Amino acid sequence: MDKIDIRPGFAPYFLASAMLMSAGSALTRAGWIAPAAVFMLLLAPVWVAAAFDRIEFDGSMLRHRGPMAFLLRLLGLKRELGVAHIEKITTEATSVSMRSGTAKVSYRTRVSGRGVEIVLRSHRSSYLPFIKALFRAVGPHKLDPRSFELYEYFEADQSIRDTPVLRSEIALMPAPLLRRIANSLRLAGRLAQASSYFRIAYEKEPRNPELLYEMSRFFRSSAQMDDARLIQRSDACLRLASRLAGEEPDLLERLGEAFYERLDYKRATDCFRRALALEPNRFRSNVGLAEIALKDGKLAHVAQYYNAAASGPDMTLARMAEREARYYERLASDEEFLERELRRISMANQIRWMRRAAALTFFLSWLVAVSAGRFYPQVEYFTWALMAMTVIVWGGATFALRFFRRRDDDH
Repeated sequence: MDKIDIRPGFAPYFLASAMLMSAGSALTRAGWIAPAAVFMLLLAPVWVAAAFDRIEFDGSMLRHRGPMAFLLRLLGLKRELGVAHIEKITTEATSVSMRSGTAKVSYRTRVSGRGVEIVLRSHRSSYLPFIKALFRAVGPHKLDPRSFELYEYFEADQSIRDTPVLRSEIALMPAPLLRRIANSLRLAGRLAQASSYFRIAYEKEPRNPELLYEMSRFFRSSAQMDDARLIQRSDACLRLASRLAGEEPDLLERLGEAFYERLDYKRATDCFRRALALEPNRFRSNVGLAEIALKDGKLAHVAQYYNAAASGPDMTLARMAEREARYYERLASDEEFLERELRRISMANQIRWMRRAAALTFFLSWLVAVSAGRFYPQVEYFTWALMAMTVIVWGGATFALRFFRRRDDDH
């Protein structure tokens, strides 16, 4: 296939620009013109790097290209990942509901494997063709539930431009087609129309477990934070789907992951075990049980489930499961290693909080600078200096976090 590329996020370049502008402004106000000019001139290479930053995919290899990727490679951080070495793809969705019954939906897809993590954002125009090609190359077994929904949407090749809106027209459509269109409308943010299609599909097949699972995810994604009615309806659909799932291991696995997301570990365990009773080598079910065991602090059980997951046919996933099994076996048997890992995790969490505090301080300082700075020059000087300091702290914390996130057995 031909190469396809997408621009990554501009957050690092924005922060670098903010740091340089803050330092330059502070030095200018202090009367140090020459150093200030140096900082301002450094903005040019930052903007050039942002302009040439790309993530490329050629069907077999995912690569980060551009000056930033070159700098990261010099620091020993790999920025390429082969399709065969991808271990996991997760997608997060953020939606903003409108009064018209639609929602503005944005997606953030994270691709990881072999210590490499690449993030793709849907606000780029090339996001859909990029992940369409990527998902098809990787296949469905490495996708989380939301990524799998996008994969099914692309594979069905559904067009929702001229979907019927009258109930009489919708009622004539077969239930499988109603489900596909309903899910397509949901992913596009057209929630009111998706609700109509789901409702009529349910009237046709009220005991279809796959439809109930899809309706559960629809109600959950449509519910606002305080909409208890939709959340309760979503949970009821999910529980009914689990009772009707029968001997469908793929569906049971997805139901288990949905229950796990909702912190219902008892029902998640039941679904994963039912799937494994049908197919003992299922990777995601074994990993799901391992994560539930980890919540309970049962490290030996975690290692056991990862060892079971390593017996699957996919070599990349098998290697990952073996690595996780060795790690948790060592945690369970080596107290010194356990203490060292706990210190590393604690330090990583502290650095995350430091980074968040630095970002919040930066924006609060900026608000003070633009609102009160014109009336109180000393306040403006202080806030510019504080902004420069917080950007430096944020950058240092981000760089340090890359190392503290790595486990001892990854070094």
